Amino acid sequence: MPDDQMLHEHQKTWHGFVKLITYSTAAVIVTLVLMAFFLL
Repeated sequence: MPDDQMLHEHQKTWHGFVKLITYSTAAVIVTLVLMAFFLL
């Protein structure tokens, strides 16, 4: 596999990982806000 193709695949994987972490963090924040609203 050429280096350019490996780099492209690695960048694609990295962008997917960053998107997953971003959405996961947003989901945790929303959950905490809703818990604070309903439980306090």
